[in-house]
Amino acid sequence: MNSSSWGSLAAVFAYVSWGLFPIYFKQLASIAPTDVIAWRVLFCCLFLVFILMVWLRPAKFILQIKQIDQWWLLLGSALMLSINWLVFVYAIANDQVLQSSLGYFLVPIVSVALGMLAFKEKPNQMKLIAVGIASIGMLLTFYVAGQVPWIAIVLGVTFGIYGMFRKQAKYDSAIGLLMESVLLVPSAVLFIVLWSEPISSFDPSARHALYLIGAVTAFPLLTMIFAARRIELSALGFYQYITPCMHLILAIVVFGETLDLVRIMALVTTLVAVLFWVIGSLRRPRLSHA
Repeated sequence: MNSSSWGSLAAVFAYVSWGLFPIYFKQLASIAPTDVIAWRVLFCCLFLVFILMVWLRPAKFILQIKQIDQWWLLLGSALMLSINWLVFVYAIANDQVLQSSLGYFLVPIVSVALGMLAFKEKPNQMKLIAVGIASIGMLLTFYVAGQVPWIAIVLGVTFGIYGMFRKQAKYDSAIGLLMESVLLVPSAVLFIVLWSEPISSFDPSARHALYLIGAVTAFPLLTMIFAARRIELSALGFYQYITPCMHLILAIVVFGETLDLVRIMALVTTLVAVLFWVIGSLRRPRLSHA
């Protein structure tokens, strides 16, 4: 296979892996989400140090670390990713997989809105319509249900802001993920020592799943980085819909979440918004002729 084919295969692997995360994190449902995230930060950091030391060799690894100077971006992206993970784990543990699906469907639409606000980008009409439909859908859901679909909104917004931080950063994605973890490790260790339940107190299946969390959460990202270097970003953008589609199917078929009126409204408006976003992404800007 050529480089592009390997890249496409890696992208499918990454997004299918993320799509299966609800099944994995259900094994951790008996553990408090804060404990899960604290251990995830620690184990992910250890896993990435090992992988990058082998992958880059120690000399090149240390050189790349020394070149990092955008620490405020790293801290911002680390906080956004941690909030995103915390809410995601909470959603899985509380049978809200459908909301997590909607949240990740919203990510590209949130990115359009953030691009307009932060970078003065001018999206085409279809993408503007997508933002409008998604916003109206969330307001309708709030009006009918009397409560904000906060899980979907927080997941979409935090991952969108995370992407915005990473867009501004000049560091390598894998090194960046490691540095994000390094910044959070002191807080994670402090939480584990002072407040977390002892890992030995967890039931065996949850404990064994927790030991794997570093590799399980970091490896798909590394394969996505591999893919991003070999295929066009526009193609990678379409692969990202594998994950929320799988979450949606798992929510209904495997976990038995019901599609009441509120969820149907949120789902339909979100999918319509995504459709307009896809159409807008397929449209190429017209070239002006002199």
